Amino acid sequence: MVDACIVGAGVIGLTTAVWFAERGLTVRVLARELPPNTDSCAAGAMWGPYLTDDPRSGRWAADTLSELAVLAADPVQTGVRLVSGIEAARGPAQPNALLCDLPGFEYCRSEDLPSGYHSGWRFTTASVDMPVYSTYLARRLLAAGGTMAVADVDDLAALRAAADLVVNCTGSGARQLVPDPSVTPLLGRVVVVTNPGLDAFFAEAGEAPELTWFVPHGPDRVVLGSTVESVPVNGPDALRRIVARCAAIEPLLAGSEILEWRAGFRPMRPSVRVEREQDWLIHNYGHGGSGVSLSWACAKEAFALVGATA
Repeated sequence: MVDACIVGAGVIGLTTAVWFAERGLTVRVLARELPPNTDSCAAGAMWGPYLTDDPRSGRWAADTLSELAVLAADPVQTGVRLVSGIEAARGPAQPNALLCDLPGFEYCRSEDLPSGYHSGWRFTTASVDMPVYSTYLARRLLAAGGTMAVADVDDLAALRAAADLVVNCTGSGARQLVPDPSVTPLLGRVVVVTNPGLDAFFAEAGEAPELTWFVPHGPDRVVLGSTVESVPVNGPDALRRIVARCAAIEPLLAGSEILEWRAGFRPMRPSVRVEREQDWLIHNYGHGGSGVSLSWACAKEAFALVGATA
């Protein structure tokens, strides 16, 4: 018998498990896939609210950035780095208010922007190498006495026999498991290439089926993105378009070797669900494209519900 069974081993599940375990609860994580095979490990993962309209996201994102900034002190172990770069829009636009408080924030001159872009701003944020980061979180969980196992959970209530509390962190899987028809999985694809010497990111502002961005994950690799697919498109064609778009912004990428491509689902929902439904069940899912950006704050909020009255 454990204090808490966390269902799901993406960034939300692992972060929640770490937060619970490091505060004295016995924790077991059950998931259909473990790192590096989770949807979270496919993400390009740069801090900033994306594809979420939840009014709480600003507060949660700021809290989570504080945690990521601490982890960036050891990027080799954690996969978290502070990186500077430009976000730009093809038309008149203003940055998300959260970005204006980031280190080094300033508006770009038109001559500093790539061809075809009208507005832009420069800042420093956290980038997260998700396979490395997920492995780090798993190690941290085990060090705190937690355990992990592969399991295909199809009934949350059935877990009550082995846990006082069940925490549902299943992301897109919550659509069938809860069931919650308000969850909509959106497929995203990225390409990982060798780093030709880049140390700055570029990100196209906005929300569209295909956006252009790239972020270096250390000296060896750059992640290029991306797609937002409600209906899956032709994968190879989408990946070729990603590379071509990024190389048009940074020609050095045209000569980079493709190391791998990744695909994963973003768990879209009208609002993030962090709530206690019953005395034995807490939900923490539906973070859209902002799982990394909201992860630590939502883990803390879920933990605060442990002692709450249902």
